[in-house]
Formats: sequence, C-alpha cells, structure tokens
Amino acid sequence: MFKIQYRNAAGRVVTAQSFNRAEIQKLADKARQDVPDPRVCQLRVREVAADEITGDFIWAECTDDFTR
Repeated sequence: MFKIQYRNAAGRVVTAQSFNRAEIQKLADKARQDVPDPRVCQLRVREVAADEITGDFIWAECTDDFTR
C-alpha cells in the first residue's frame, strides 16, 4: 500500500492511496509536472512496511524512489 501527498497548482493538498505502484508513479509525475518547484509541491510518498524489530506495520518514506 502506497500513500501520496502533494500540493497542486492551486495550493490544495492532494492525497491518494493505492496498492498499484504504477498509479502512484503516474500521480508523482503529474505532481512534479504541474508544480515543478519542490518547495511548493511538497511531494511525499510513503509505503506500508513491517518494522523488523517489533513486527509492527509502519509508513516508510519512499519519495526518492518516485522522483528519480
């Protein structure tokens, strides 16, 4: 499960969740195209991951994987 969050050109926060990595990549590309300035866009992508020590599920930061 992925969660993406960014600010659109109007300055509103856009949030979406999906199991489909390609869909999240498409949204990340659109966000960066619509608002090229990363300070304004504030793109953030997170993925559910299991903590190795406790076994708990956490949201892990993975924005870099979608902005290369």
